Amino acid sequence: MTVLNGPAKLFHNITANDSHWLALKLRGGKSNRQGLDATVRVILPDGRSLYNQATTSVGYASASEPLVRFGLGANRAAQKIEIHWPSGVTQELANVAADRVVEVTEP
Repeated sequence: MTVLNGPAKLFHNITANDSHWLALKLRGGKSNRQGLDATVRVILPDGRSLYNQATTSVGYASASEPLVRFGLGANRAAQKIEIHWPSGVTQELANVAADRVVEVTEP
C-alpha cells in the first residue's frame, strides 16, 4: 500500500486453514467484455448472502484485476450465485465449489 508523504507498507494476510474463497472471471457478451458493473450475490449454505460488484476501480489513479472475489469462511461451496449483468440479463449458478476461479460467460 502506498502512503502519501511516507514509505510504502506491505501487509501479509494470515487466515485460518479452514477459510475458503471463490473468484469469478466474468466474460460479457451483450454487456462489456469484462462484465464490469455486473452485481453478484453469493448465497451460502447457511442462507447468508454476500454481495460484490465487478469493477477495476479501487482508488485514485489505480486499478485492480477484474475478478469478483468472495471470502466464504468455512463454507466449501456457494449454494447459489446470482449475476445481474449490465445488459439486464440475470444468470444463476448452483453448488459452485470453493477455492478456485470460475469463468462465467454471459448467456
